[in-house]
This record gives sequence, C-alpha cells and structure tokens, in this order.
Amino acid sequence: MSKGSVFVSGACTTLLLAVILGCTPHADPASPSGASNEEPKQSAASATSTQHAQQSKEELVLSFYKDSSLSDEAKVRHITDHLAGIHWGKMNEISEHQSMEIIDYLYKQRALVPSESFPNVIKGTAGLDGALTEEYDNLMEDLFTRDKTTMIRALADMDKTNRVQGIGGIGYALSYRDPKEVKKEIQQWQAGQQLTTAEKDVIRALFAKLDNPY
Repeated sequence: MSKGSVFVSGACTTLLLAVILGCTPHADPASPSGASNEEPKQSAASATSTQHAQQSKEELVLSFYKDSSLSDEAKVRHITDHLAGIHWGKMNEISEHQSMEIIDYLYKQRALVPSESFPNVIKGTAGLDGALTEEYDNLMEDLFTRDKTTMIRALADMDKTNRVQGIGGIGYALSYRDPKEVKKEIQQWQAGQQLTTAEKDVIRALFAKLDNPY
C-alpha cells in the first residue's frame, strides 16, 4: 500500500471517529440517571396519603366537609367513603358540635350518596343520640327507599350488630308512614326479585320493626 493510501485511510478513520463521538448522547446533568419528572408529584401524593392515614375518621370527614374547593358530589363521596366506624360524639368534640350540621348536609345531598357507600352509611351510627339519631335514620330510610336492592343486600352482608342497628334505624324512620302501605310497597318490589335467605331475613326483620318501631 502506498503512503498516500495510508494517509487517506487514516484521515477517514479519524473523521469517522469524530462523527461518532459527536453524535454520542450526553447525560443531562439536570436529570440524573433514574430520576423522573414524576417524582415531585409522587412525593406530594405520598405525603397527602400519609397525612390522611394519620388523621382519625372524624378529622377526615370534618376536613372534607369544610373543604370549599370540593363540589357537593365530590364532598359527599369523600365523606361517605369514611363514615364506617366514625363516632359522632368524638366529631362533636373536635368540631364544636357540628355533627348535626354534617348529617343534615348529607341528608340534603342524599341524592348524591353513591350506592356503593351504603355499607359505610350503615356502619356510621356510633355516638348518635337524640336528634342526631333521628336525622341519620331519615338518611338511611331515604337511601333504602331510593335503592332497596342495594340497601337490603348491604344489610344482609353486614355483621349482626350493624345489621340490627341499620334495620332499626330504617324501620323507625319508615314507621312515620303508614306501615301497611310501606309493607305493601316492599312486597310488590320483592315479588320481582331473586333474594337470598339472608336478604329475606332482612325484610322480615324490617317488617317486625315496622310493627314495633320503639
């Protein structure tokens, strides 16, 4: 091979290396390897989740109730998501006696209570007394009237204590109407249903409560 050929070959090799090196991507010093732009969002979400986990149910419900940035639909959903196990006496203690106000709000917005939250509503009766009990019973009765299928199924799947409490509250509120008419309405609905034994037991217990609401 001539010296000229060697020179040309060497020059081409040098040029090729320069092109390759020039095209090699460099790591962005502002974005370390493995880092993600989503990390701040994830950290914020994690912090919010941790904060909620540290709050009691009463504190959570109160915070959602007071959150003016939420629509009524979102507020009702958030509140009813956390009703199971709430104690309304404790709510009064931390909220300057706003339990009635919150329950009254739920009653007024009862059309927005999602059916999947019915079990939470049934389990949210601890600490009720007097006027609070009556208002909460009215809420459960209205949900029952709106969607008997879901409410009866929820009661049938409930533990005994909450089932008895729920049936008692609904039966008491229904007793303000003509019990015969209420039973007739339920029987007409029942005729078109395929109910389980547990669901039939709920209806029998409800009828018994209508006969003796006190």
